[in-house]
Amino acid sequence: MTDSDDIFQYEGIGNILVVRPMRDFMSVRDADLRDAYNETYRRLLQDDFRHLIFDLKQLNYFGSTFVGIMIRLAKKVGDGGGRTVLCHLNDATRGILKQLMLLENAHTESLWRRAETREIAVAWLESQNASET
Repeated sequence: MTDSDDIFQYEGIGNILVVRPMRDFMSVRDADLRDAYNETYRRLLQDDFRHLIFDLKQLNYFGSTFVGIMIRLAKKVGDGGGRTVLCHLNDATRGILKQLMLLENAHTESLWRRAETREIAVAWLESQNASET
């Protein structure tokens, strides 16, 4: 069994949870990826994070299980009034999301926003906090 910290690293920045996949998912069992999802979900609830950033800097490939995780977590955050941002998309990850019609698609724009860097993502989410107070 793989430790969820081997799959995702976490960082809290105010009310923002940053999730960083640490490797491509070709060698990760779906059960281990689901365990990592459960840990992420638990952190969102337990630590009362409002917003979510997926920092995809380390990622070149992912499959449907990870896509499902991103969608479920983005919906969870959105249901609580928060926003999700994807950052550090490279050509490969951008291509996968475009093929699945999860980028540049009017029907999925409510799921997440894109940012070039984590810093830009954090600044945008913090501006969302400020505009809501």
